[in-house]
Amino acid sequence: MGYDAVEGKLLCRATEVLLQFKQKDRAFRKNPLQSTSFEYREVESVEYVSGWFQPKRLILRTVAAAKLEGFPGAGIGSVDLYITGDSVSAAKRVAGLIDYKKSEIRLADSESRIGKQDLES
Repeated sequence: MGYDAVEGKLLCRATEVLLQFKQKDRAFRKNPLQSTSFEYREVESVEYVSGWFQPKRLILRTVAAAKLEGFPGAGIGSVDLYITGDSVSAAKRVAGLIDYKKSEIRLADSESRIGKQDLES
């Protein structure tokens, strides 16, 4: 399926990444919005890919592969999101934002481990 058949978005929230898609409505059938969320810990990587004469896309890889079941463009643990022209600038920034959120979580985890070690001592 391509741009004409599916539309969706990727939302970066405070504690999670929300992935939504909807097959475009037809004359006599309305399609529901389908979505799934990933904690930042579950996101393995996000990569923006742009090539000569090829559509721009965002590749989301996750450790929670079962959550991608039923999403168009999904493989084993990853999904290819094709980017429309008006969303290119936002798509370029998503990878950096998700990396930042993941680093915040790692920092909080390490601080809590250090705090537990101090209490045990």
